[in-house]
Amino acid sequence: MIKGPKVFGAIALGALLAANATLAADRTLVWGKPAEITGFDVHVAGTITSWEMYEMVYETLLTTDENLKLQPGLAESWEQTSPTSYTFKLRPDAKFSNGRPVTSQDVAGTFARIKDPKTASYWSAQLGDIAKVETPDDHTVKVELKAPHPAFLAALSHITAAVIPIKELNEGTFDPTKDLMGSGPFAVAGHKQDESWTLSRNPYYRGNLPVAEKIETPIIPDSSARMAALRDGRIDFSAFDNPDIAQALAKTPNVAVLPQKTTNYYRIDVNALNPKSPFHDKRVRQAMNLALDRDAIASLVFDGTTSVDYPVPAAFGKNACKSTPTYAWSRDKRLEKAKALLKEAGNPNPKVTLMATSIDPIYPMIAQVAQQSLAEAGFQVQIETPSLPDYLKKVFTDGDFDFALSFLAGYTDPSMVIGWWNPNFAIWNTSFQEDVPALDKVLDEIKAMPDGSERDGKLDEACKLIDDGANLVALVNVVGYVAYRTDRVKVKIAPRSGSSNTYRYIAEFVPLH
Repeated sequence: MIKGPKVFGAIALGALLAANATLAADRTLVWGKPAEITGFDVHVAGTITSWEMYEMVYETLLTTDENLKLQPGLAESWEQTSPTSYTFKLRPDAKFSNGRPVTSQDVAGTFARIKDPKTASYWSAQLGDIAKVETPDDHTVKVELKAPHPAFLAALSHITAAVIPIKELNEGTFDPTKDLMGSGPFAVAGHKQDESWTLSRNPYYRGNLPVAEKIETPIIPDSSARMAALRDGRIDFSAFDNPDIAQALAKTPNVAVLPQKTTNYYRIDVNALNPKSPFHDKRVRQAMNLALDRDAIASLVFDGTTSVDYPVPAAFGKNACKSTPTYAWSRDKRLEKAKALLKEAGNPNPKVTLMATSIDPIYPMIAQVAQQSLAEAGFQVQIETPSLPDYLKKVFTDGDFDFALSFLAGYTDPSMVIGWWNPNFAIWNTSFQEDVPALDKVLDEIKAMPDGSERDGKLDEACKLIDDGANLVALVNVVGYVAYRTDRVKVKIAPRSGSSNTYRYIAEFVPLH
């Protein structure tokens, strides 16, 4: 789950941005996109760079507000009639961008496709075990689960559960692995791989939205190039991870920067399964986890604008994980224990390679701080900055690495993100994640529990097992930043997102040029 661009020629970028500068009368927005999508299939691709594009085109049954509370999406209302039974009433005016009304059959077919093993959707497990889906009429959907799954509604609010046009899929006029077509505010009007997207207004979207007629989207991987494009007005808005962005653009007239808090956090994947890696020995993994200086990462990389985070994201206000040695002990005590573990493992100075893919400048910055802090315990860390394809292959396909930087989306319920520590549930981490049956059992129990003190206790129990395994390691919270031209666009940005929906209010963006 990682952002990933592919670079294209500077000449093509310059020509595209020059053309965008002439767009005014047709109420066009210009979005400087940091990266190309990593796949077309909304039910499969697990990257923010893909999600942000999907959210322009698709809709989900439910959505969430900035307080992470569920709100109507395609479903204008819903009711839970038993611990396993749900009824959804669809908006009668919802239509796909081809003009066909969204029906209950589209929702039922979407559920079936996500749950179909042939789809290989990592989101299948987040929906729980579905016993049956009934469609008594075109605007009513009834779902019966095999067992209670309190996070079911929260899972429906993430874009990976987007409703797709099933009639067109069955007719062969829509292929979700090659096309994007939904009931969201915009439709795809053009695409040049690794260069640009053009989105046009969905004329069938509800109300008088979206305001803009078109979104031109040049793909600009380099953050300095995006800042330059903002300064001279070639793009209207873009997203950044670097907390220095506000300071860097502070003296630029007509440019503002809005922070967006998230439930996401940076993580380190540690390879427990490769016998060639020093981390195959759990004691070496534990030593690494203890020796990491998360406070230094928050301070030196993010200038104190973020904070240390946990397997159960701090944004949910839980105490889970905070009492584990990784977080509760002083740094001196952690380093002392880390050195003792390495000595016990017979490897006091492990040589390991930390992968920090070059797609985002933040990763190499985190890697450098991690390298320094781990050296204090005896680790000899070499930093490698592979391209996105190499990174994805080595980590998620071949399992040919020691440890690697990435991030996790925290979503809108603690049980959703923590569930990934069971590789049988997650699937995407089976190349490096050790299966711990005791942890699997606790995670399954958490999924069946409603929010409350009993579940909080189980979350803390899971945290202790996660800390012991030191296999997938939380670092610091992710804060996003949206920079925009105040003279070219009027934006609406949610102050917090639990579903990586940066541009949730894109339909309300107003072009001013």
